[in-house]
Amino acid sequence: MRLKGTMTEQAYRAELQRNHDYIFNTEVGTFLRTCIEQVVGRFITAYTLYWIPDDGTDFFTLLVDGKIIICMEIEYEQYSSLQEKGSPKLVDYSSCTTNDYIKGLSKTHRIKFEVAREMCHKDMNQ
Repeated sequence: MRLKGTMTEQAYRAELQRNHDYIFNTEVGTFLRTCIEQVVGRFITAYTLYWIPDDGTDFFTLLVDGKIIICMEIEYEQYSSLQEKGSPKLVDYSSCTTNDYIKGLSKTHRIKFEVAREMCHKDMNQ
């Protein structure tokens, strides 16, 4: 699939960049980077394709270095306050190749994936 510079692509690019900045430029993102390293070893870049927050657990789908998809479940220790998340812990993960991942994606999900892959390639070539 070729990207055409549509407004949809631009919106995805902005969302992906915000999530990338969160992973690489925040203290909380340090834990996510550590989890990615536990799964794939050393890596250069990663983009969050999907993030599903749930009570005490977050689910992430990430594109790492433009080559591998990681799905991670991160659990947080419960605090007495419902607004606070406790210490995070990687509970479960799975990974697959990008070729396996794109099978059966809808057109809109495929566009987001292709934008993320393009951004990964730019990061890898800098």
